[in-house]
Amino acid sequence: MNCEGSARLRAIIGSMWASGVAAALATLLLVVGSFPPLGYWPLAFAMLVPMVVRLERLSVLRAMGFVWFTWVAVIVIVWRSGIHIFSVEFPVPLPLAWLVLVLIGVVGAIPPALAAGAYVWLRPGLRAGATPLVFAALWVLAEWLQVEGLGLPWLLSSHTLARVPLALQTADLLGTYAVSFLLVSLNAGLALGLLCRSSRPALVPLLLALLAAGYGGWKLAGPAGSGEAWHIGLVQAAVPQAQRFKPGSALRNTRHHQQLTRALAEGRELDLVVWSETAIDADLDHTPGLRREVEALADDLGVPILTGAPRSRAGSPTNSVVLIRPGSGIAENYDKQVLVPFAEFDPPLRPIWQPLLGGIAEGTPYLSGKEPFVFASGPGRFSTPICFETVYPGVIRGFFQQGAGYLVNLTNDVWFGSRDAMEMQFRHAIFRAVEHRSWVVRVANTGISGFIDPAGRVVASLDSFEEGTLTGSVRNSGGRTLYSRAGDLPLLLMMVAIPILTRLLARDEPRPVDR
Repeated sequence: MNCEGSARLRAIIGSMWASGVAAALATLLLVVGSFPPLGYWPLAFAMLVPMVVRLERLSVLRAMGFVWFTWVAVIVIVWRSGIHIFSVEFPVPLPLAWLVLVLIGVVGAIPPALAAGAYVWLRPGLRAGATPLVFAALWVLAEWLQVEGLGLPWLLSSHTLARVPLALQTADLLGTYAVSFLLVSLNAGLALGLLCRSSRPALVPLLLALLAAGYGGWKLAGPAGSGEAWHIGLVQAAVPQAQRFKPGSALRNTRHHQQLTRALAEGRELDLVVWSETAIDADLDHTPGLRREVEALADDLGVPILTGAPRSRAGSPTNSVVLIRPGSGIAENYDKQVLVPFAEFDPPLRPIWQPLLGGIAEGTPYLSGKEPFVFASGPGRFSTPICFETVYPGVIRGFFQQGAGYLVNLTNDVWFGSRDAMEMQFRHAIFRAVEHRSWVVRVANTGISGFIDPAGRVVASLDSFEEGTLTGSVRNSGGRTLYSRAGDLPLLLMMVAIPILTRLLARDEPRPVDR
């Protein structure tokens, strides 16, 4: 390329960067590359750098608009599996499915946009060492609002590192958002260091990261639980959604699970066999013959069976987990507390949504469970969050506050239709394990099933859409962690305090702004 062409290209790139297009594209590529299906986690340490650099020359409103547009695109691309849910699993026309996904992006991008606006407003005069911490604190508050306020538990920065155990261990102190804070502060420190051509902005984030790594190494060297070990078998039946909840499907699918279970138990000493969410896709209270078949299997094997199955309470269906013990039938039951909007319960303004969503909003609404429950008549004391209950840290804390020693997560992720969405679901379970220093057993109809130790290491797993069985051992957790006791409150207070304190210490200095 000649010099004149190179100069023209540089001018074009400079113009794009000035307009924010290049910064938005760079951010989009880095963020998408950091999350599944690509999952190149080293990219996560730079995924927000272009965005932070661009914010340095924007007014508050332009900063909010820039981040909002960028993050709408990020949400739509990363959570594109929503198209499969809406248009394949339910009869929603494809254009409407895209419209719903874009609306989710429009709403989900509001917290990051607010964080960007607050950062630009606070930025003038902030000391170099504190500025990355301010950006990270505001970004973490936005992530918390996105999950707890909007019910959109995707795209947490920390989840890019879920398969890197050394990076996760501080979650037992301050939760998954603590890992996000460290990662985002490193991003901001790198961005500001490049702008200032100085290492000063990155020093404090690097120091915090080194301390976290030291803590992580210490925790990884510790024992994986204590006391008696229990041997658990998992059944991943890989039943397609088209073969569920149809006439005759309950008996056919239950017998398929029975066949896999008999092969699993042959020659093995097991304390528990686990099937997935609604592995039995008929109401056990209305199908006594089916119930007797499962009870007979437990009797023959001499092993308790834990399975998901619909049940009835007060004349309405429940999404439940039942423990069937040899010789005594159903011993204990848990009803899912957090139901899926539209698919399991009717949210407000149903008449408006019904014409748009069609089959998603059809059927009898489920009745939600009222409280966390701990199974006490199986091996140890365990709780069974169902499906996406694992994505809400507060829900899981409730189980441990009731005395759970480990978790068994039953789910059916076939709705997503893609391995990357299933992997993102699995990553939530990894963080729940570290937060409470607990074993997590995950059993999914089509994967990902597996055993996660208290340090977040995946000991064994079955891949997505793979039919098979798996065995592993678990122990009770070693005791309640700081996060089990206090939850997100300490970290949230810190995230609020950091911008306030640093702004009080700021020096009023003008900075260039693109109007």
